[in-house]
Amino acid sequence: MYALMAVLMLIAGIGHLAIWTRLHCFVHSFPYKQWLIDTAEFTTYIMSVLIPSLFLVWWIQQPLNWQPVEGDPVTYSTLYYVWFVYGTLSVIAFFVASFLWLLYQRDAHIAAGYFNERLLASFNFDEKAPQWLTSTSTKVASMIPANQILRLEVDRKELFLPRLPEELDGFTITHLSDLHLKGHMAQDFYRKVVDQAQDLQSEMIMIAGDIFDRDKCFPWTETLAGLTADCGTYFILGNHENRLLDKGMARKVLVDEGMIDLGSRHLTLMIRDYPVLMAGNELPWHPPAADLDSFDLSQFEQRPFRILLSHTPDQINWARANDFDLMLAGHNHGGQIRLPVIGPVVSPSRYGTRYAGGTFFVDPTLMHVSRGISGTSPLRWNCPPEITQLVLRTRD
Repeated sequence: MYALMAVLMLIAGIGHLAIWTRLHCFVHSFPYKQWLIDTAEFTTYIMSVLIPSLFLVWWIQQPLNWQPVEGDPVTYSTLYYVWFVYGTLSVIAFFVASFLWLLYQRDAHIAAGYFNERLLASFNFDEKAPQWLTSTSTKVASMIPANQILRLEVDRKELFLPRLPEELDGFTITHLSDLHLKGHMAQDFYRKVVDQAQDLQSEMIMIAGDIFDRDKCFPWTETLAGLTADCGTYFILGNHENRLLDKGMARKVLVDEGMIDLGSRHLTLMIRDYPVLMAGNELPWHPPAADLDSFDLSQFEQRPFRILLSHTPDQINWARANDFDLMLAGHNHGGQIRLPVIGPVVSPSRYGTRYAGGTFFVDPTLMHVSRGISGTSPLRWNCPPEITQLVLRTRD
């Protein structure tokens, strides 16, 4: 009996955490005011700890080996029923979370047939911590064992796209996201990132938002200006640009350095003599998304290959509805904390951790979600920052 009770309490405890982590993810997926998001985030942290603590106090106060008096009606307190209902919900949440975890494994299994991955380089900049970490919080966080905020992986992924024309076979894109220029990491760190991205010599570079966190870092675009490619360097903004005093200036300083703003717009390029539709989606933070109703398909003899740059992978259904072949996103940072077997724990998405990072195929769209470069939370476990070179391949 006691063993069964212990198992049920463990299951309920895991389900309890699943409830509050999912709420944390859900709140972060909407364009609420920052103070509201911060309040909701703080509340989820408090409730995650407070509810089990209150239950433990109540449980300890219950009499041991209590037996009802024969003939007396058995009565329970209101608090008993509260805990019973919440415990039942938590057990249900555990099984729902387990089902979703299996669903995410299925996603990974499906996607595995659409890409190959190879690590090109892995860097450890821990010895640079005194020079590159310029805030107290990042310096303290860097001392946490296994924290990977000063690591960097450069990898190459071959993406096998079902509708890629032969003319574009082998086309290369460097995918970056979530630089979070804030001042908590020195500009030299970003110089290293730019150097490594540039060494890939891709034909195109795409940055999926959350470039700036503070207006004071606008001059750092002189470093980002080193990101050049024959077919252009494209960017959109993310939710963190809403924290700026002048997000219009964020676009201007990037465009002044030669980058191309895809936010809320689309354009068509001729790449290797084949039409490619490029579009940007910054929803829900910077509406509207690109207006594809204005795209005249009749001007092309061939169906244009379609590439979408979106800050959040939550826009995957918008991409599918608009028949995109490839979608590049960021925002979720890979989850930042990835546990063995379980994987990511939290992700700022309405889908929870489903699209935390990696490659996904949701017919007809192949989506790549970058783990990003940095973040406002200086903690990464089993989830190092990444630069990815994508090599487009025909499905055959």
